[in-house]
Amino acid sequence: MVAAHASADQLTLLDWNESPIGPPELAVERVMEAARRIHRYPRGLMEEVTDLAAAHFGVAPQEVLLTAGVDEAVDIALSLAERGWGVSPGFDGYEDRVRANGKIFQPIPLGPDWQPAGPPEPSLGQGDLVFLAQPGNPTGNLFPTSWVSEVGAAAEHLLIDETYQEFSSRPSVLGDGLAPGLLVYRSFSKAAGLAGIRLGCLIADRATIARLAPFRRFMPIDAVSLSAVAGLLEEPTFLDRLATYVRRARSELVEGLHGTGLFTEVRDTEANFVLASPRAEVASALAGQLARDQVLVKDCSVLGLPGWLRISTGSQEDQARLLTSLRSLTAASLTAIPQSGNRPAAMSQEGLLS
Repeated sequence: MVAAHASADQLTLLDWNESPIGPPELAVERVMEAARRIHRYPRGLMEEVTDLAAAHFGVAPQEVLLTAGVDEAVDIALSLAERGWGVSPGFDGYEDRVRANGKIFQPIPLGPDWQPAGPPEPSLGQGDLVFLAQPGNPTGNLFPTSWVSEVGAAAEHLLIDETYQEFSSRPSVLGDGLAPGLLVYRSFSKAAGLAGIRLGCLIADRATIARLAPFRRFMPIDAVSLSAVAGLLEEPTFLDRLATYVRRARSELVEGLHGTGLFTEVRDTEANFVLASPRAEVASALAGQLARDQVLVKDCSVLGLPGWLRISTGSQEDQARLLTSLRSLTAASLTAIPQSGNRPAAMSQEGLLS
């Protein structure tokens, strides 16, 4: 299956947190225009998009570094540090990149409520870079601002990943200014409806950006990605439209999942997905039903949340297909399923739980 190909249209894709209303129209137009000039290097486009992004986020162009997605942003930021830290459960990409760069990764365990279990680790200090996604992924929650501030004061550098910020009830940390040691990552994949490109912004004070810029490759962003974001930033109302849709769809999805009776718990989030924990005795049947109906959701076992599914907000049609699939697991069909207090291993192995 190639998700960017029309062959994927028969599937219900609720696993990778993509835009349920499609891409921005002006972004599509700019990409189509760029396709006629892909024999040329994207001269001037980096500067154009940097200026547009700086204006959008309310910072100076000298405080913005465009990167080829969050992975490149993390790789570049790690040039500032000897050790990388991240919460667990949390986004696994931070640990992957820290280790790929030959550096030490230190987990920060969260409590059973997916909140910090205590004050920042006493050993945090010089040479340390802490990665915090706010809202988090896969947890979709926010940490107390006081704890985040304490982490920032203890570590030499703090990178706050605001990939899902537009869906959140809390304002961006950028509104408080760029304190020394603070880096902020902003994505164009989720709230911008541009998951098919790899482009984001690393934002920090001018001295830090000047220090990091030499680590970026020559022309690291392609013309198609730059053109798409240029079109988006010329149509900023799309961001509000998508965020408004997601908040409404998120509430409807939580209510619908509760209504199936198949889950022990359903959690709303501050992102563009919800979390649901299937009843142990229906988990295997649920996985099989979703597979038959070609509905993809994310099994969070690989993300440190065993027993939970991450379900993206989708179009009205996609959410209806999901709920229809779940409701087809009638009480009569479930009576033959053995009762057990343990989740079947098949939950993370079978079906279309990606």
